[in-house]
Formats: sequence, structure tokens, C-alpha cells
Amino acid sequence: MAVQIPSVLVLIACKTIIAGPPDQNAAFTNYENRAWATEHSMMVCRRHEIQLFDPAEGAQLSQDHKPAPALNANFALASQCARAGIRLATDWDQSHRNTPWRVWRIGCPSPIVDLRTGTVIGYKLPECGHRDTVICETDSVI
Repeated sequence: MAVQIPSVLVLIACKTIIAGPPDQNAAFTNYENRAWATEHSMMVCRRHEIQLFDPAEGAQLSQDHKPAPALNANFALASQCARAGIRLATDWDQSHRNTPWRVWRIGCPSPIVDLRTGTVIGYKLPECGHRDTVICETDSVI
């Protein structure tokens, strides 16, 4: 029995601070001079699981009011996941422009393989923490 790939992408958003005076062209470019905020030499981050769906199937959602469909097996390719993550991270940063949070990393589901048979028995989503670098807040809302 084939295991369904979860249609979830993980965003790790971390707190930032304004690092210096604004750029003289900031009114035109919307550039912000930001740096990662640290507390006790650790970045403060939050993990967000973002549900994904196939846009071709999603076009029918408004007509049929069906739940969001799962992505197909082609999503497992690393390049497709990375491409979706880059766009999602950019969109997320733009929609959270008035907050101190910015995307630090993205993560895709990783296959769990049975070493005896070589078959995929499940998928694991990335964790938030990063030893000696990141402190993760849990169950928080931005």
C-alpha cells in the first residue's frame, strides 16, 4: 500500500530587529535594514505548517466547495518542493511586512524508508529547533 505524501510545507519564521537607519531610497524600494534578533545568543523562531493544494484542482473548489485536495506524488521531487517553498516564503514575508517575523528556512516532508525492504513507510515533517542556534516558540500565533 502506497503512503500518501503530506501536502504540507513547513516555514520557520524568526524574529528580526531593525539593524540601523533606514535606507534613503526605502520609500521607493520598501527595503528594511533588518537583522536576526537574538535572546541569549539564540534566534527566536516559530514553526508554521502550511497546507498546500494543486492550483488546477483548486480552481474547482469555489464551484464545488470540496476540501483542499492532496498533491500528487510528483510533489516529492526536491526541486518542486523547493520551488513551492521559495514562492510561499516570499508571499509569507510580504503578508507579514508589519511584523518583526521573517522566514528563515523552509522544509519539505522527508520520506521514512524501511531499510530491509527499501519501501517508503511514511513521511516526517521538519522540526523547528536547531541546536545551539534556535529557540522555538510552540503553539503561537503571529
